[in-house]
Amino acid sequence: MSSSSVTIASPGASRTAVGPRVASLLRLDFYRLFHTPAFYIMLLISALIPALLVATSGSDASGVAGTNQAVVYTNAWQLIESAGGSTAGANPLDFGGYANINMVFIFAGLLMAIFISHDYMSGFVKSIFTVHSRKVDYVISKTTIGIFGGVGMILTYLLGTIVAGILAGTSFEADVAGLIFCILAKMFLMGAFCSLFLAVSVFFREKLWLTIVFTFLIGMLLYPAASVATLGSTVMTAFGCLIAGTVAAVAIGCASTLILTRRDLT
Repeated sequence: MSSSSVTIASPGASRTAVGPRVASLLRLDFYRLFHTPAFYIMLLISALIPALLVATSGSDASGVAGTNQAVVYTNAWQLIESAGGSTAGANPLDFGGYANINMVFIFAGLLMAIFISHDYMSGFVKSIFTVHSRKVDYVISKTTIGIFGGVGMILTYLLGTIVAGILAGTSFEADVAGLIFCILAKMFLMGAFCSLFLAVSVFFREKLWLTIVFTFLIGMLLYPAASVATLGSTVMTAFGCLIAGTVAAVAIGCASTLILTRRDLT
């Protein structure tokens, strides 16, 4: 992944011009994102997972005898979420409960881990704050990039689900409104997850392996939270996820800003 030589802001720029500075950082980060192979790899994996799940339909997903019954997909939308949500929260050993669209939340965290650790390893963070000193602008830009990448993964997973369902000949019968609100709710929750993964990334900085480990652990721990949006979701479910995602993004974003402010960047 290569850094751009685009000028972020002049040293004499007004410190009150928050909008232009954030916009310039966003332009630079989007440029870097679209030139990052990991972004396209995550999108490809998200699109292929539904096909892999259909291919293994009927096998014991846990590998632990007596843990769960074989997962059989008779309806394509089961690849996204069940009507009652994931069973992973009730039984962590039921790995079949993790086999749905909620995996992309972890993938979004991995993308942020790679993206931000490269910022530290390449010296980009130190140079960016030399001419662009507001830590909150960095947090806003990275959170936006994470949400964009995460939503992109949700959409590619949805596309992969449709293709896999057609090829496997599964049913597409569903409550259309519930399905739409389910997808929207998961997109809204991406703000909460990405802000949390950002905090983990700026805490561990260039230690990519530690960031990846904790991203996986936190993602698995919070898996049931992503499952609140089921195929039976309503407009209130989506609205609740929007409020929760926004509040969490702001609150955890403040924590990330504090981490950046208190810790040495070298």
